[in-house]
Amino acid sequence: MRQILDLAFSGAACLFAAGLCFTGAAHGEHGYTNNVKVIEGSIWYRERMALPPDAEIHIFLEDVARMDVPSDVIATTSIAPRGGPPWGFSLAYDPGRLHDRGRYALRARIEVDGQLLFINTERIPAFGESVGSPVKILVSRVGGTRSGRGVTAAAPDASLTKTYWKLTELDGQPAALGAGGRELHIVLTSEGNRVGGFSGCNRFTGSYELSDAQLHFKQLAATNMACMEGMEQEQRFLEALGGAMRFTISGDNLAIYSSDEHLILRFEAVVLK
Repeated sequence: MRQILDLAFSGAACLFAAGLCFTGAAHGEHGYTNNVKVIEGSIWYRERMALPPDAEIHIFLEDVARMDVPSDVIATTSIAPRGGPPWGFSLAYDPGRLHDRGRYALRARIEVDGQLLFINTERIPAFGESVGSPVKILVSRVGGTRSGRGVTAAAPDASLTKTYWKLTELDGQPAALGAGGRELHIVLTSEGNRVGGFSGCNRFTGSYELSDAQLHFKQLAATNMACMEGMEQEQRFLEALGGAMRFTISGDNLAIYSSDEHLILRFEAVVLK
């Protein structure tokens, strides 16, 4: 398997025996160190499907400490997948570009002609507790439309705020409609970091805190109506919102996880007319 590592370093070196080439800071120029290190890992997905022959996998090491600016890409590598998953990768990086204020994560994308097919929806810490152990990155298929070549084209990610998020899954179970046949939903606004929606019987409001991929709901308060249906699900829904710790968005899908990385809520973006 040929792997091409594209680093923002000067100088070049190739490990021909391994079929691996990368550009590196061989001379310590431009503030880089000579101590290039490597992250080993693999990419896989659960879908029972084969990739097109011209698919490419791109892996990035990024600093995601600041959410108000684009992630700082520390290093990137691309591989051409052969056969079925998993696919191994080696990502070389310059430790001189890391600092103690950074939060470093890995991101993986599978593309065909620039069209996104798969991406990881959970944040993958680059340097976890088991430093040096191979990293396993699970990628998920994105939604989209069919192109002329039969390849799924990526739909753009919906915005977390100013989007009507319809509840589709609650703690691993399909969400039922609430009282009056109304769907449970949330809407987040950036002005004042407010959240509101319908929880199954009552309307509710509250606030939220957002930092990187961390999402916390607080001060949730609902109206005090009693309904013949939807009350039990409402209680579970509001408790789940109160336990939210992290979120991911892939296309029109919003997933919310608890502190123990359990998927507790799943939503679908709805276009309001």
